[in-house]
Order: sequence, then structure tokens, then C-alpha cells
Amino acid sequence: MRRVGIDVGGTFTDVVMFDEGGGSVLTTKVPTTPADPTVGALDGLRAILALSGAAAEDIGFIGHGTTIATNMVIEGKGAKTGLITTRGFRDILELRRAWRHDRADLYDLFFEAPRELVPRRLRAEVTERTLNDGTIETALDEDGLMETVNAMIEDGVEAIALVFLNSPANAANERRALELARERVNRAFITGSIEVNPEIMEYERTSTTAVNAILGPRCATYATQFTDKVRDLGIRADIYFMQSNGGLTSPEAVAGKPVTLLESGPAGGVTAVARLCERMGVAGAICGDMGGTSFDISLVRGGRPEMRNESELHSYTVRCPNIDIISIGAGGGSIAHIDEAGGVRIGPESAGADPGPACYGRGGTRPTVTDCNLVLGHVDPTSFIGGDFALDRAAAETAIRTHLAEPLGVTVEEAALTVRQVANALMAQAMRLITVERGYDPRDFVYVPYGGAGPVHAVDLARELDVPTVVLPPMPGVFSAFGMLVSDMKNDTQASIVENVSDLDADRLNAVFADLEKAAAAPMRAAGLADTDIVIERRADCQYLGQGQTMPVSVAPGTLDAAGVGAIGRDFQEEHRRHWNFDIEGRPVRIVNARVTAIGKVGAFLSPPARKRNGEALAPAGTARVHFDDGIAEVPRYRRDDLCIGDSVEGPLVVEELSSRIAIASGDALEVMDDATIVITVGKR
Repeated sequence: MRRVGIDVGGTFTDVVMFDEGGGSVLTTKVPTTPADPTVGALDGLRAILALSGAAAEDIGFIGHGTTIATNMVIEGKGAKTGLITTRGFRDILELRRAWRHDRADLYDLFFEAPRELVPRRLRAEVTERTLNDGTIETALDEDGLMETVNAMIEDGVEAIALVFLNSPANAANERRALELARERVNRAFITGSIEVNPEIMEYERTSTTAVNAILGPRCATYATQFTDKVRDLGIRADIYFMQSNGGLTSPEAVAGKPVTLLESGPAGGVTAVARLCERMGVAGAICGDMGGTSFDISLVRGGRPEMRNESELHSYTVRCPNIDIISIGAGGGSIAHIDEAGGVRIGPESAGADPGPACYGRGGTRPTVTDCNLVLGHVDPTSFIGGDFALDRAAAETAIRTHLAEPLGVTVEEAALTVRQVANALMAQAMRLITVERGYDPRDFVYVPYGGAGPVHAVDLARELDVPTVVLPPMPGVFSAFGMLVSDMKNDTQASIVENVSDLDADRLNAVFADLEKAAAAPMRAAGLADTDIVIERRADCQYLGQGQTMPVSVAPGTLDAAGVGAIGRDFQEEHRRHWNFDIEGRPVRIVNARVTAIGKVGAFLSPPARKRNGEALAPAGTARVHFDDGIAEVPRYRRDDLCIGDSVEGPLVVEELSSRIAIASGDALEVMDDATIVITVGKR
């Protein structure tokens, strides 16, 4: 059987095929087609089939990651959406929750608030009321609800979000509203907060449900079209979509809850790093995914990605479990320009896939990070994507000269080096945000770069943060697509409790976890997985009484007694002390939410075969002219395919492969491990 991973990025669509029988791995890249991403995805699938010579029926597994959901929210191209909520709470989306408290523009007198998720004229109220203890004070006005729904449909609304006050305490009114709306209306995507985010915190729950509604119609269409087009090729494989939580799910689940796709693409790479760390025995890794439009950073500790339950996308709060990823606009396609003060800036605007960097020869005229790396020798114009995509160095030089070098009064190479240094500074600062500012020492981690441009900056970034080791994985340019092959199914469930640990009855907590576990495992059992292939993880969101934020702690499996419940509070205090360096003696600890994650084992780390040397000496394939920070050097150039297990080489040198090149300076050294991973020891400066 052959497994295929497809990752649709902002510039390229990456495809990986693994042959479980022979152990071979094939990769390819094709341009992303922003107008219809399924076109690029299917182009990549056809290309990998042609490259492998495999038949359609040989493919038994397809894992797919996509940026479609993220782009819809950022670009405001989602469905026309209506919001129906409890009378008196129509404006909760605009009131927010002090969302500017940690923003850089807090004191900006000319600040402009982002557009509303749902405009006020499309927000409506219905009569119903549930109290915070679950008591239904006012029954749902069913006639009023349907009048509102019908009016929205007549207004051209494509999706409706239903969010009733206190529904996590008692969802009866909201469930009845969903039932009525779906029975009588089949022209709109209808979603409810109790299905998307059944937790307390009204603004966050409303925002998340609204985002799910905005994404619903188009994501459902995308999932259906992608599946149908794959089937039209004669492929009958199991099809899975990558979620933000680092797990796979079915196209049907995506169609109902597309909000889980918001970090779909980047999640694949982080999951692959976690598997790699587990295999190598690495305690912690900083993951750096540099593609065409962004640089995404995350942490893996103890073989697991760091997670969070809430994120902000383009100033909109989304509450659902996702890998903790920080993204900045510093990808290979990020455009370099001179600001009003005469300084060099990078991004956030990107050349994207069309027209792309100037060196792509597709009409782009403004300089990008990729153009600068090409001029400096960190990208090879003849071997990019295996030589199938020739780069135009002259066009890159013209763009840099026109927009940077001449206005600054410097040479083209000096301007390009400045852009590279600015990009490195931006990325290093983002890496500090996810390590130093969270109490972690970067020196305790390895750095794992991937994405088409990730290796190009890897050693410089590691040196900047005193990270001693860079681990270059196999196929770094398509590593996120590779992550689709090694990921498991995953499903998250949650319920709000809101009770002090000291007062919480163990039987009540056990009953909550039992219900959550059953619901979490249901999709895996429906997919035919045995209980032995399903792993259950339990957590509790805790806080000190009076705090506004929560912190998750693990909960032991099995039936809890009073001592087990008490252990949750003690574990929270220890985690609070580790994270914030203090605890609050004598302050009650409260459990706010119970969470369960079910993991269905469908993936495994697939190690590409590594060559062993049979007596022949390692020799470079040629030389490369590379601009390092301390000057230009003509250095040995090695093809990664020529490196064998146990090879050890000292810098300066470059290693190039299908979609990337990594430069190793004097004082650095590399070694090839038995799983084809390259470990680079970073020297001091």
C-alpha cells in the first residue's frame, strides 16, 4: 500500500508518497492554485502517481492539510453569516473581552477595529433564557426563532450560528433551536455553540461558533470536491484531513466543524517533529516552518507538541484545541521594502504563489527574501525543485537594485545581505517569544527547520539563540506533507464544570469524564478502529479562585477517588509554580473545564531508507559561492542523496536537496544519522 500526504501551502503544494512495501519515498512540489486549491492538490497527486509509476488502486491512505480556512478568515471571503442569540446579547461579538489589553496598538489614537465577524444587521435575538446553574427560566419561542431564521434566509444568508446564553450548563433550548432550524431549512449551513465549543465564556464561545459558520459552506464544498476529484482518479483510499490539534479527521467531520482546520497545514510538520523527537530520544525541539508566506514556530517537549485551547486569528478569538503556533510574515515570498524612516522592512505582504518572487519569472517585480537568498548563494537557481523550476537570478538582482540597493546607496549583495539579516532578526525574536518569554531556555532544545526556506536560515537562527544543535529532518522542504503520513486520528471533547477542587464530588467528575471519553472515541470506532488502537488522554483546565485564565493539567486515567481529585489541584499548583515561578498559598483551586482527547492509531513514523557507504569516499558534487556573515566563500557543495550513514563533515559547505539548501559555516559540523537525519553541531561566534 502507498500512503500520500498533500499539504497545500500559500506558494507551493507539497506531495509525499511512501511505499509501505518497499520503504521508498517520493516527493514533488507543484504551484498552489489560490483560485481553487483542489486544482493544485490534484495536480500534485497526478504528478506523484506519474513519478512513481503506481496505479490509482495502489494508494490506500491520503492525508491532506490545507490553508483554505485560514485564508477565508483573513481575507474575509467566508460565507454570509447570521447570528441568533439570546435576547439582550446581540452585540457580544462587538463588546469582546478586553481584547486589546496585550496589543502593541493599545495606545494608538488612530486605531481602527477589525471588521465584525457578523455585521449587526445580520445578528438577531430570540426569546429564551437559561440561568448559569442550568435552570431554564424561559422556554424557547419557537415561532419567533423560525421567523428570524426565515428572514435571514430571504436576506441571502448562507450560514447561521446559534449561540444561547449559558447553554454549556443546559443545552436544551439551543439543541431544540438547532433541531427546528435544520428540519425546516436545508439551504443554509447551521451550527450551534453546543456542538462547536460547549464551554463557558460567552464571547469566546460566540466568536468560535461564528467562525465555524463563516467557514462552513465553503469548507464543506471543498472537502466534498476534493474527495470527489480523488475518487474520479480511481483512488479508493481512506481520506483524512489534518486538524489544528495535530490529528486527522474525516471529510465528513471537517464539513460539520471546519473551525478545526485553521492551523491544518502547519500542524502536520509539528506532528512529524514530535515523532522524530520520540524516535531520536530528543527531549525538546523548537520547530521552524518557513514557507513562502510565513514563518511558523512551535515547541515539542517530551515527544508532544505544546498545545493551547484558544488562539487569535486576525484579531478574532477561536477556542478549540490546537498546536501552539506563532506565525509571523517572514516567509520566502515576503516582500522587502524601505519604510518611511529609510529602514529595511520585511512583510507582512507576500508575493505568494502568483506572481511569486521576482526570480520565478512570473511577473513579480518587487524583491523578496527568496530573491535575496538567491543572490547570496543560499538558493541554487539550477537545482530548485530538482531543477524543474529554473530561477532567474538577473530578475532577482533587478528587483533588489531598483527597490533597495539604489535607494539605499549600496550594492545589490549588500542590500540582499541586509534583508537576510532583518529576516533572521525577526525570526529569532519570534523564537524567543515561544521559549524565553515562556520560561524555557533555548539552549535546552534542538532546532528542527523545515519548509522550503526553513533550512536556508537554520544555522544562523540557532547561533543567534545559542541553540547547540540543528536537526535537519529528511525531506525538509515537504516535511509538513510528510507529517500527514505519520499522524493519528484525533478528536477532542470538553465540558465546563466550574467548581473548587475541595468541593468537587469524585462521582460527578468521573461521570463527566466517562461521557466525554465515549463521545471522543466515537469517530474512531465508527472508522473501524479497535479499542486497543484508541488512546484516551484526560486534562482539566484549572485556575486559582479569582484568576481569569486557566492552565491545563493532566488527569490520571481510570476512576478517580477523593485523593485523585485532590491530586489535580496539587498538580496545578506545581505547574503554576513552574510556569510563573510562584503559587498562591491557601487560595482555592478551581476546575473550570474537563477535556478528553481520543487518539486513534493510524500513523507511524515512516523512516526513509538511508544509504550505507560501501568503501567509496565521500566527495562533493562541486562548489558553491555563498555569502556568509563574515564574507563570500567558495565552498564544497554536497548533494544530500550522496550522504550516507555515519558521514561527518566540517564546514564551510552547503548541502542541497530537492527543494532546499543549507549552508554550514566554518566551525560548524554535520553528521548523518541512521535514519537519514542530519545533525549539525553549531559552533560559537
